Amino acid sequence: MKLLGKQNWWFWLILNFLLQGSGTIALAILTDCFDENAWYANWRNWLIGTVCFIFPVFIMASIFILQMTAQVAAKLNVKGHEIYLSPYVWLILLIIPIFGWALFFVLILYLQIWTLVMLYKGEGEKYIK
Repeated sequence: MKLLGKQNWWFWLILNFLLQGSGTIALAILTDCFDENAWYANWRNWLIGTVCFIFPVFIMASIFILQMTAQVAAKLNVKGHEIYLSPYVWLILLIIPIFGWALFFVLILYLQIWTLVMLYKGEGEKYIK
């Protein structure tokens, strides 16, 4: 299956639309963005989040999806990786009320849209095995 091919960009558009941006996890799997030593690979972190209440798991899942979106965008050569790969930028945007929150959502949209554009331009074809 050549899902990362230039002609299959529409598949990722539909998948991201239906899964509300979570389709990036499948892209992360296909582009090999996962790190075995990262915080999300440790099952104890997820167990502690689940035991402490359900709310921390939703926060952890949101951070995980955001991190995978940024990693996939960097692998597909989306411009601006110096900005969106830094966790400090995301924290600053969350801390600043209204203006920062608006820019937070604009940055997420930027990553989602330009990931699809780069798939359309054929950047994903180098990860086809």
